[in-house]
Amino acid sequence: MQIRIETLKSRPCKLRVDEPLEAFPVLRDLAGQGELLVHGSIRAELVAIQANDLVEVEGTMLCSVVLPCSRCLQPVEQQLEMPVALSFTRESFGTTAGDEELELTEDAIGLIPFEGDTIDLREPLEQELLMALPQHPLCVEDCAGLCPVCGVNLNRQRCACTPPVFHGGLSALKGFKVAKE
Repeated sequence: MQIRIETLKSRPCKLRVDEPLEAFPVLRDLAGQGELLVHGSIRAELVAIQANDLVEVEGTMLCSVVLPCSRCLQPVEQQLEMPVALSFTRESFGTTAGDEELELTEDAIGLIPFEGDTIDLREPLEQELLMALPQHPLCVEDCAGLCPVCGVNLNRQRCACTPPVFHGGLSALKGFKVAKE
C-alpha cells in the first residue's frame, strides 16, 4: 500500500488494495476485543496524482463489517462503501500566532504530511474506515433492546420485570421556558 512519488511525475497511478484485517493494526485490535468483525478483505480502487506539491489520492473503499447492535448486542452485518479523498504534502506548516492571525496546520486544512520518496496509505485508509463505521448500528429499526433489569432480549421475549424508576431530579425543568423580551 505504498505510492512511489517518482511514478506520479509522468502519469496518474491506479492502485488496487485488497488487504486482510490483520494489515490494519487498530482494526485488528478492535476485532481482538470483540468490537467488530470484518468479513473478507478490505478493498479499495484508488487513483493517485501529483499536483504541484500535493499528492491527491481518490477512489472508493469497500468492506463488510459485523458490529453489535447498539440496543440488543446481536450481530449486525453491514456493507460499507466509502469515498476516499486524501491529500498529502511535503510542505510543513507552522503554528505561530501573529497579532491577530493564526497560521493553520496541515491537520486543520486536511493535509497529511509525508517525507521521503513513498507514501504509505495503510494508516490514512484505516482512519477513513474507522470514521465510516456506524455510530449506533441497529439490527432492525425498531429494536426493543435489552431489559434494564434482567437483561433479556426484548426482541425475542417479554419479561415480567417492573421498569426501573429513574431519578427525577431534573424533572422540574421539564416545563421550563425562557421568557422572550
